[in-house]
Amino acid sequence: MRQPKANFATAKFGFKHNYQSEKVYRYDGITLHELKFPKPAKLSNPFGIYSIYKDKKENIWFGTNPIGVCRYDGKAFDWITEEDVTEFRNEGANGVRSIMEDVNGQFWFNTEYYYSIYDSLTLNSKKFYKRIESIGSLDGKNTSGLKEYLSIAKDNNSNLWFATYRSGVWKYDGKIVTHYPVQKNTKDITIFSVYKDNNGELWIGTHENGAYKFNGSTFEKFKP
Repeated sequence: MRQPKANFATAKFGFKHNYQSEKVYRYDGITLHELKFPKPAKLSNPFGIYSIYKDKKENIWFGTNPIGVCRYDGKAFDWITEEDVTEFRNEGANGVRSIMEDVNGQFWFNTEYYYSIYDSLTLNSKKFYKRIESIGSLDGKNTSGLKEYLSIAKDNNSNLWFATYRSGVWKYDGKIVTHYPVQKNTKDITIFSVYKDNNGELWIGTHENGAYKFNGSTFEKFKP
């Protein structure tokens, strides 16, 4: 399915809409432009947009709940609708809350039960080349505590950082997984997001404890 070209990849800002609206907005500095999504074939479920990501080629990716991942190149939509992304398990889904392209050009999608890594060169094949139950198993140690992450960021050295809700932050450098607990009074605090700013500094947003900044060895509470 094709839509008129909206130059979404060169947008100054992209906004999600309210849940199950099946649309996003692009702001060019003056005007808001609406972009409504066509539904993939054979899927009629209503959906909401959970995440937005621009890749190296300036394609825009959208993570949804619950019908998968959509890529928009300014002209057409392509959908990835495999089970491990659509998450039709027990009538519930967390949605794809985070998308990241790694240094090898492969895309990481966080889902409810798996972390799916997708080879961008084989988009039309609709096949993942790897599914991982735990990021902690990437270095062969089967590290527990990383069954579900909410957010991912890539630092200036191309390391991937995963923010979990109750188990701190985890770094993957392509070979080794390193755990960074984030605690208050020796108890893990709940985390929502990890973010790299324009200076390359890493930040996390928490549920009830404000923002934390990485100091090179640990995440410490930000005090303005």
